[in-house]
Amino acid sequence: MFDDETTEAGAKERLSRRKLLETGAVAGAGLAALSSPLGPMGVALARRSEQIARMPLNPQDSVTLRFMTRGGPGYEAFFKDAANRFMKAHSNVAISIEPHDNDWDTKLKVEMAGGSPPDLVFHADDYLFSYAARGSLMDLAPFFKQAGLKKSDFWPAAINPQFLGNHLFAMPLDYGLHALFYNKALFDQQHISYPTDKWTWNDFTQAGRRLTLDRSGKRASDSGFDPNHVKQYGAQNGLYYWAGTILRSNGGSWATPDMTKATLDTPVAIKTFQWLADLGTRWFVIGSPLYAASQSFDIDNNNIAMQVDGTWKFSEFPHYPNLNWSKGNMDIAPIPLGSKGRVSGAEASGLVIPAGIKSTNAKWAWEFIKWMTTDEGQRVAFSYGVASIPNSPKLAQELIPQMKLPNNRKIILELLPQAQIPMWQQAISDQELENTLLLNPWSPAPEMLDLYKGRKTAAQAMPIVNKRIQKLLDNDQQLAKKFGVKLHL
Repeated sequence: MFDDETTEAGAKERLSRRKLLETGAVAGAGLAALSSPLGPMGVALARRSEQIARMPLNPQDSVTLRFMTRGGPGYEAFFKDAANRFMKAHSNVAISIEPHDNDWDTKLKVEMAGGSPPDLVFHADDYLFSYAARGSLMDLAPFFKQAGLKKSDFWPAAINPQFLGNHLFAMPLDYGLHALFYNKALFDQQHISYPTDKWTWNDFTQAGRRLTLDRSGKRASDSGFDPNHVKQYGAQNGLYYWAGTILRSNGGSWATPDMTKATLDTPVAIKTFQWLADLGTRWFVIGSPLYAASQSFDIDNNNIAMQVDGTWKFSEFPHYPNLNWSKGNMDIAPIPLGSKGRVSGAEASGLVIPAGIKSTNAKWAWEFIKWMTTDEGQRVAFSYGVASIPNSPKLAQELIPQMKLPNNRKIILELLPQAQIPMWQQAISDQELENTLLLNPWSPAPEMLDLYKGRKTAAQAMPIVNKRIQKLLDNDQQLAKKFGVKLHL
């Protein structure tokens, strides 16, 4: 998160990022007058955005918009439907959808470098700030203001992370709550009770040991279990990805509140990461890079019983017949309690407009983005499971009670008010932070692989990893100083 330090007169006064944005998006003439957190580049971005935002919308413009998308089949179906609806309402606009699920980041960077970026992009929340800091994205704050939109129209954890200082770089499309998904059939086969809101991470571990099976049918909790020949795991290998949430639930953090010091070498962090490593190498609840796998393990393959993920999975699971989504076989529970309580998380990836595209295209790209991220478009996105939680509290409170699945959907509205954003949305080095600490076993920090292979303990590995994260924080602080913002959790 960021605090903006600038005022109209340029006087240095520390303003809370929340307080700054409570007054709206700080757009129109006032935005151009402000000193920008991105320096002269940011002022130029804001002024160009203001000029385009003030342009009248001309239905005589003949416009073709290139729309770079990503996501699974549910997302693709939504984007096609959304484009068709928008083109029907605006016959002068043609929308060309360009899906790039696996390589969208590389493709976008290449096109930007070549001076021919798409007109709008379904971006990723764990890449946004690093793109914005390079001046690669158009400032949407003037459009936001011109449209009469307010921050209070949206869930805070959906809209706040789209801002860098007083600049808005994305509009939240697919807001989702982090939850524990589970396959009822796999629980039933082992005669194990389903997860509840009382579950702790210890309950998760004990159930997971009974849900992991080797080829002979022995559980991980049984004598003679063979970890080299597993046919089903209790939970997904990617649980490493949620280390930040688990650490918070144990009362820890990855950094100090002012983000000047990494804190992954503290006792609580060491204990949390050792537990994560033990899940694979000692308890066999999740797969470990220590053991070669002869098959692919994924909840979609019906060989993973539990998975921590976002409710955007509602758009994906119906497309896998073996999960029996329509029959209520997949359900959700709150993320388990840590030693200090529960931490609920939520996030939204957003729609962006690359800097440098034609003014007319930018104007119409915003209109399409506005449609997808406000009432009418969010209703359509909700029907596809893309906006599994509409980004507006008012709309969410209307639509979520109408959901038929999952069965335990009531927890969504119960948990959302306390939802926190993930750690990668708190730092300018979003993707690099995420990759170093969470992208295991492929982290650029070899100590993480040593930890998850059991070659090093967390007490040995985490102080080294902490130094790597400290370097990222130091760089973020330098960038923050340059941009005129204060970092904070």
